[in-house]
Amino acid sequence: MAVVGPLFVASYSLAMGDPVPRDVPIGVVGDAGQAATITTVMDAAGSETFHVVPFADPDTARAALDAQQIYAVIDPAASALTLSSASGSSVARIVEDGEPALSRALGTTLVTTDAHPLAVHDPYGLVLFYLALGATILGFVGAIQTRVNAQGMTLRAEVGWDLGRSLVVALLMTIVIGPVLGLESFPVLPVWLVLAATMFAASMVYSFWRVAIGGKWALLPTWITFVVIANPSSGGAVAPQLLPPFYEFMGRWLPTGATVRALRDITYFPGQVAVEPYLVLGAWVLLGAAAFIVARRHRFGSGPLPAPAVKREERADEIDATV
Repeated sequence: MAVVGPLFVASYSLAMGDPVPRDVPIGVVGDAGQAATITTVMDAAGSETFHVVPFADPDTARAALDAQQIYAVIDPAASALTLSSASGSSVARIVEDGEPALSRALGTTLVTTDAHPLAVHDPYGLVLFYLALGATILGFVGAIQTRVNAQGMTLRAEVGWDLGRSLVVALLMTIVIGPVLGLESFPVLPVWLVLAATMFAASMVYSFWRVAIGGKWALLPTWITFVVIANPSSGGAVAPQLLPPFYEFMGRWLPTGATVRALRDITYFPGQVAVEPYLVLGAWVLLGAAAFIVARRHRFGSGPLPAPAVKREERADEIDATV
């Protein structure tokens, strides 16, 4: 705990304590001169925080916004500023805060609209992040509880129980957050399967470490991977372009980030679902399960695990009792 506690606080503070935009892509409809003006206004501090992408017409720019290639579209001719809060609420707020300065520089009053607004009960876009966070933590915590309270399971029973538990818990989470409480409006089946895959991946990673280095230390690498690094870098609480470079990079390839992106696509961009998050999440599921199965078979075989060694003091007491 002396190591994990400071790591946890430091990681979340470094990742999300002071979000700073870096090369955040926003679109502008118009000529290069307007793009240069907008770049100057948005980067008033001179830190090149925004990357302004010119588009020839509004339809092309809107298509890029819908595909989450950019976070906003500025159309001076139409006096329009179009945001996409679902792509990143933190970025949307920064761009919206810059609207008065943009209007003055462009000589018009920009009317702000949100092409992909967040749910009424989730104005900061955190519910999907909390779902991903809960799935990862419950995944490996459930695996810990299984190994502690159901010792002597075969390899098939361990994998089957972890899979079944992941499916049941993920379904309950999906139904409660969606249809029951109405915090988000999403299709139940795909969200359920994504959360179940996340939970199963976390349980397999913990199970591998438990076999590889023992139950006493297995939680440490699992906690560091999923909680200390993956969760703050997921892009759920702070958009990826506002994270430090290390977290922005790691979030793309860790399961929590893949889960957040998959849930966001399913919920807000059903017609623009990206393949990458599913490939990343699928890789963690397959590699985690394969690593656990291989390690388990190599060390203990496929049968029930051996009973834990009896402590020396207990053995002495048993010997005394038989004398």
